[in-house]
Amino acid sequence: MSVPSRPGCKRHPAALAGWRCVKCGALLCPECVEARRMHTVDLLACRACGDRAEPLLVHRSQRVPLEERLRTAWTYARSSRFLALVLGAGTVLTGLTFFTQVTLIVVRMIPAALLLGVYAICFFGILMGTARGERDVPPLEYSDLFSDWLLPAFRGAVGTSVAWLPPLLYLAYFGGWDVAAYRERLLNDPMFYMTGAFHALPWELVRGDPVAWLLGLVCFASLPMSLLLSASSAHPLDMINPIRGLHAIQRMGRDYALTVGALAVLALTLGASHLLAAGLRAIDLGILTRWIAQLVELPVFFLGAHVLGLLLYTRGDALGYGADSDYLQPLLLDSTPSTTLRVDGLGLPDAVSEAEVHAVETRLAELTEATQARDVPRALALYAAADVLPRTRITPAVHLFVGQAAATQGDHALAVRALETAADVAPDDVLAPRALVLLARVLGERMNEPGRAQQVYRYIVERYPDTDASRFAQARLPPTN
Repeated sequence: MSVPSRPGCKRHPAALAGWRCVKCGALLCPECVEARRMHTVDLLACRACGDRAEPLLVHRSQRVPLEERLRTAWTYARSSRFLALVLGAGTVLTGLTFFTQVTLIVVRMIPAALLLGVYAICFFGILMGTARGERDVPPLEYSDLFSDWLLPAFRGAVGTSVAWLPPLLYLAYFGGWDVAAYRERLLNDPMFYMTGAFHALPWELVRGDPVAWLLGLVCFASLPMSLLLSASSAHPLDMINPIRGLHAIQRMGRDYALTVGALAVLALTLGASHLLAAGLRAIDLGILTRWIAQLVELPVFFLGAHVLGLLLYTRGDALGYGADSDYLQPLLLDSTPSTTLRVDGLGLPDAVSEAEVHAVETRLAELTEATQARDVPRALALYAAADVLPRTRITPAVHLFVGQAAATQGDHALAVRALETAADVAPDDVLAPRALVLLARVLGERMNEPGRAQQVYRYIVERYPDTDASRFAQARLPPTN
């Protein structure tokens, strides 16, 4: 259930409520709810009446406003993955740029298309990774020429067309540009066929035209939405749907204006970096200065993609990206019930003989010894026959080892049982999200049960937000738009 404000608890008015009882309707703080565990799911109950407690939900933009996210957007560039992407992409782009300059005009179209594809892959990869909630650069894959290179290049051309197509049309139809004469001069220029370089466009014709300046501002303000549509839309027609874009801009309101402002600052920074890069290229020390110049320009370009991703992550529901429920988060996201977790039926019976206790301890010691020795056959055999053992006495590391080993050996049923138990007995252990990731992979990749795998991935995202496991799970969930 969504909540528009920050309500107080019924019993403790000074404390912020994070749940509401389904039965009595009381607003509850962490002191007024208790946790109960059933399999791999935490159930929260009202301490007063014992019925189920549902979390109070707020929109993602209310929990952390976009303005606050934009203030720290620059920290995205501090990660080692970001640096690796700049170095890798800069090297590839430098090589492709070189081939576009030393080959004939017809041949150079191939590296030129690949060049545009690399820019688009990196830009849209960062944008969509940020939109999924990832705080670091996602892994970018290059396998299929069409889907991983040419299709992103097409999306990039469509997304940026709002910035270059209207000014060209205005220059041609209202600015006095003689397109036929320009084309004739270009086709009669032998250097065009050798270098592929176009002649400069006569922008001086509209430099003092206030309508042209107004058109430029409108195009710049529309560019972020055009890129968002190109990144998040599945159908090409949706990428160029102005009605959808205008409706989303209206719904986003201030957040969209803040994003345009942040991108304007980055555009000025990009212009400064471009001037610096041009100076480096003028030194002309061969491929080295070209490579360094490329590295100077890329960070600002990638940060622009991150800024757009933050807008899509925060207000993507205004664009129809994902389900509305995806943008609702618990009001007390980082709070847990103050009561002790109640787990029933996991220990030894109350009345056991001394011999039974000794037998249990012996089996536990043997299982632990086999695990530490990496004796896979013995560990699997002992674990498979360990139904009489209290699973809380077996450490999560042992459960995880058995789950991994069983999956490798093809014993998927045992793997599922061990990995579920690893997360079940110690949900707050650092190994729990890792075990659940392995569980989802076994279900989806080995047992061909994608539905169950997605349920586990969704649980990981909800139970362990802002973790590597959550980001891994988010990347493998199907898009909800």
